Amino acid sequence: MPITDETVSRIHCKIEVLDNGYIAVTNLSTGGTMLNGQKLVKRTLVQKSDILQLGPKFQASVNDLIEKEDYSAYTCHQVVQRKYPSSRELQVFLSTSSQRATDQLTNYAIPVAKSAQACYLMDEGKYWEAQNLIYEAGDTLYDMQDGSVTLQGVYATILVVCALLYLKVGRLDVALEAINGAISIFDRLPTDVQGNSVEQREEANQIAAQIKAEMDNKR
Repeated sequence: MPITDETVSRIHCKIEVLDNGYIAVTNLSTGGTMLNGQKLVKRTLVQKSDILQLGPKFQASVNDLIEKEDYSAYTCHQVVQRKYPSSRELQVFLSTSSQRATDQLTNYAIPVAKSAQACYLMDEGKYWEAQNLIYEAGDTLYDMQDGSVTLQGVYATILVVCALLYLKVGRLDVALEAINGAISIFDRLPTDVQGNSVEQREEANQIAAQIKAEMDNKR
């Protein structure tokens, strides 16, 4: 589990879920690991409710640290941004994604995460870098298409992010083309299924309205 607290060592401790169901924790850092307020000095069996402190500040329950993330829910950038509320936290996830087993990550999780990172880059005014990430994510998802509702919806969400980028830089004609493509995909998919959530469709409609308002103002 990547932790963005800089006071936590790069490899701080090891948590093992053993074959018999017990959980063991071993400290691997000179900064120390605390178990329920006591210094951990050797490999120790713990309960899920026990509190671990890594370094001077970071605290979490054992359960929080071993709980598996549901990467299948990463169908749009909003979900990813709620999980990683800063560019730095999201970059840690992207940098360590190769360390996760292939059965943990869905094939669309990383492209969607890159589109979320593109949103952070846009907020920073780094439009060229954002465009490169969006195009990379879009090309990857386009090649993945197998007719499934989920992948079509995820691809539509990348188009929404693309439209947002071109809206921000004033390329309204390209933005309109992208958002119309996204909405047409959402409209033909069943509603309220994975990859075509109310949240995804609402954002697309809001961006479409913004683009049209900007175009009307320029006439």
